[in-house]
Amino acid sequence: MKYVIIGSGVIGSAIARELVSRKIGDVLVLDKESLPAQHTSGRNSGVIHSGLNQKPGSLKARLCLQGSSMLRRYCRENGVPIEECGTILVANDNDERRRLRELESSAVACGVPGVRIISKDELKEREPFARGLEGLFSPTGAIVASSKLVYALMRDAEYNGAAYQFDTEVTRIGEKEIDTSKGKICFDFLINCGGLHADNLAHTAGLGRGYSVIPFRGDYREVEAKVNGMIYHVPDLRFPFLGVHLTKTVDQKVIAGPTATLSLAGREGYARGFKSRFFLETANSLGFWMWAARTLSSGSQLRQVVHNLKISRDEEAFLADVAQIYTGEVQLKDNYRSGIRPQIVNRGGRLVEDFLIDRSDCQLHILNAVSPGFTASLAFAKYVVDNYATR
Repeated sequence: MKYVIIGSGVIGSAIARELVSRKIGDVLVLDKESLPAQHTSGRNSGVIHSGLNQKPGSLKARLCLQGSSMLRRYCRENGVPIEECGTILVANDNDERRRLRELESSAVACGVPGVRIISKDELKEREPFARGLEGLFSPTGAIVASSKLVYALMRDAEYNGAAYQFDTEVTRIGEKEIDTSKGKICFDFLINCGGLHADNLAHTAGLGRGYSVIPFRGDYREVEAKVNGMIYHVPDLRFPFLGVHLTKTVDQKVIAGPTATLSLAGREGYARGFKSRFFLETANSLGFWMWAARTLSSGSQLRQVVHNLKISRDEEAFLADVAQIYTGEVQLKDNYRSGIRPQIVNRGGRLVEDFLIDRSDCQLHILNAVSPGFTASLAFAKYVVDNYATR
């Protein structure tokens, strides 16, 4: 049995590792870049989520909870830099306090361990400069060196027999072979973990045609601030983004972000600007225009878009957003990291909220594995191999 995996990010490498550990066939991982984790997997905040904002009963909730435990244990056992510092969400008015309690109830329903409301006094003990009347504390939140984790997974997979082939771009997927920049490659079973380009790759195989990716650019800024772990706003669960938050990284930096704006420079538009390729890749889909129409017709969604656009371009607005969760002085330093979130929508322009997989007899296409996909990666790999790749 020959397995071919497209994409060497955290999902692709986790699945490769899971497959070779079971010794059920040969595994080849392809990537168009010269190194792994050059896109979403290596351009995130490195947060291992505990499952605070997941919908009970969803696949995301189940795999996030399982994956968090598996990932933290894996990092400890394999020397991947990790700090288990916990996550705190802060509330600054009665409406936010109500939402904290709703999140607590939801997290308990999902099985998140140890989550609880903490008083203002305890909040100040844990994060002296946090702004809030009270907080929601989740002890299993952690931070990790994301790129080092992907490299560790790749080394594990290679040690057990997987082969990685870089600088190889897949251009078309056929029934039992793919066209690449280095010629045709045959497979018995293919798994598309193409991330930012997963939808386009699936479309060449005639699958996933009802879905398309909209790329949202997120910027993290390094800041001068005193933070012990992670401080978040109370999220608005109507939207897929968590807002600007403060995170201490494993190399003892503090970062603020991410912003969330439509990437007009395309799916790999890490530098600001506009590129015509954006229209070729994104604005050419019905799903994008239906999403745009829905956004423009919804006052709350439009306000969210305008707010994110403002904080992404105005440093004073960005700092004002940070000041909602932090009382101390904050100094902006250099841009820390920019990434693109591949948010997928259906033909009706509705955001897909859960993990999404499409398949044929010998192909599997991971169309949506955005946050908490990084956290869920090891559990997600086990789920995929158990339910799809060994049948």
